[in-house]
Amino acid sequence: MCKPLVTVGIINYNCIKYLENCVASYLRQSYGKLEIIIVDDCSADGSVEVLRELERNNENIRCIFHDINSGGPSAAIREVIEQAKGKYFQWIASDDYAEENAIESFVDNLEKTNNDYVYCNFKIIDESNKVTAYWRYTLPSLEELVLKIFSNASGIMPMNGLYRLDFFRSTGITWSVYRNNDHSSDTINSLYFVKNGMKYGFINEALINYRLHQNNCSHNIEARLNTSLMVYDYIIKNFSEESYFPAVDWKGAAHREQLKSYTIASYFYSKITGYMSLKGIPPHLKYTVTQAGLKECVRCFMEEGTRYIRLGLEQGGPYKDDLLALEDKYNKLFI
Repeated sequence: MCKPLVTVGIINYNCIKYLENCVASYLRQSYGKLEIIIVDDCSADGSVEVLRELERNNENIRCIFHDINSGGPSAAIREVIEQAKGKYFQWIASDDYAEENAIESFVDNLEKTNNDYVYCNFKIIDESNKVTAYWRYTLPSLEELVLKIFSNASGIMPMNGLYRLDFFRSTGITWSVYRNNDHSSDTINSLYFVKNGMKYGFINEALINYRLHQNNCSHNIEARLNTSLMVYDYIIKNFSEESYFPAVDWKGAAHREQLKSYTIASYFYSKITGYMSLKGIPPHLKYTVTQAGLKECVRCFMEEGTRYIRLGLEQGGPYKDDLLALEDKYNKLFI
């Protein structure tokens, strides 16, 4: 039986310390029919020279070099989708790496099912490749995906497993960026793909090693909160309020649109007060900002929340007094 070609897209930016380890993990895969496309996003750390050497010495490696940094991984992922010759493809950051049986396990799943995508658990590794933790995933429905992501603006399905390329080619779908925020692309694309019919499976093994180190952890609270807001906004714009606020009696609401505006504004107010008390802020960031600085960081939620208050007041209905009271609470927070 002829094995299908698999394309692996490795995304690199100033990651020379881990780059060769990542590439080597694919060169020694138990599944041998691979093409490896490495996209370098304008590195300035010597990565380009390493990549040119890898390309010269390996027939199945092809490199793409950006002259200008694209600001995130999405442009490179789209290039891999456009240029892949394989039946299946995976993308991965160059500071991570795969177990030797990863591609073989992924291909086996996709060949035996009609899934468009398959993912796995992660081993969390440090800068020395030492395993420090495991991230274990499940197989959520679309409804569970929406609700769980809306609860904390964090993805629950990793997006660097193996894809069936035809899902993209037949639908015209590609990797997308919402409101120019590349930091939220994994989470938003999981919603986007599943909403558009992507069938997905899960292998309950840790086949990907995901590296946590200083350079890939956001040390900018404002950027993190802006990213969270983009995720909330995407869900609000693309899914029914019944899916992300299931406790509300939407069917019995006489003024549903005004109730929706009030509920969203109230939710954002709860997020603001939570963040101001350092809830939901990662431990390594809690002591890097003052209260005044934190107030500026949550301003994006304040602006979005007050926009929904104004919308609710314009819509008219029985929630006018509630909206005015909520507006007063917002104002007191930002005096």
